[in-house]
Amino acid sequence: MNEMSELWQKWQREHAAALETLQQAQRAYHRTIAGSAFASPTDGPTAIELQQESLKAVEAARVRLDEIRSRMPA
Repeated sequence: MNEMSELWQKWQREHAAALETLQQAQRAYHRTIAGSAFASPTDGPTAIELQQESLKAVEAARVRLDEIRSRMPA
């Protein structure tokens, strides 16, 4: 296996992992949004705080995926 092929495979693994992380964060965000309709404001963090935390996780995962995509081997 040549060096370019190894680099490509490494990048593909990183990309797949980052994409999966983003998708998981998006699903968690959607669950948070849906669950917020039923949350009691006296039970720990507010619905808005939970939504903001979930959205930050989505954004961090998106930034990571973009960073990996910018390094795609030519």
